[in-house]
Amino acid sequence: MTDHTQLSMAHEDRRITDPALIRAILDSTYVCTLCLHDGPYPYPVPMNFGYTWDEQLTLYLHMAAKGHRLELIRQDPRVACNIYSFLDRRGHKSYRGETHDYRSVTVFGRAQVIPRADEAASLAGMNVMVRHSGRPALRKMPATDNLLILKVTPEIITAKAQYPLTPQEAQMPALD
Repeated sequence: MTDHTQLSMAHEDRRITDPALIRAILDSTYVCTLCLHDGPYPYPVPMNFGYTWDEQLTLYLHMAAKGHRLELIRQDPRVACNIYSFLDRRGHKSYRGETHDYRSVTVFGRAQVIPRADEAASLAGMNVMVRHSGRPALRKMPATDNLLILKVTPEIITAKAQYPLTPQEAQMPALD
């Protein structure tokens, strides 16, 4: 099995390790692709997300309380999440001599379904997501039995950009 902590990256000079820059990239996008084990192929699902980062990064996502995704998490909680922005500049003025631009954060970790009965933890996770997307916080969970909050705790975080960035440059420059 691959030891993801030892993987080298093409263009190591583009690797991002600064937590402030990783946070800035996370702040600039609202969708992640959650990848689950579903042999013989991975099962990728685009989902909106929110995050906290006190001493460590924690991702929060929401999902239906039944279905294939939930079955896969119960079978194997190891997941990968990829959060990225990509901009094709073909036909536009290049930026830093580049015709495309990207920033990405990949998380390898463990998913934990927050039990619906744990109203406080569910509401806290849901509010992380709604605040991340710019919506106001909720006072209570939506009145549906078909909603679960998924908490992803990273074991490995990798990040990369098309060129070296500062946190102020995490948002994609506009097309000219």
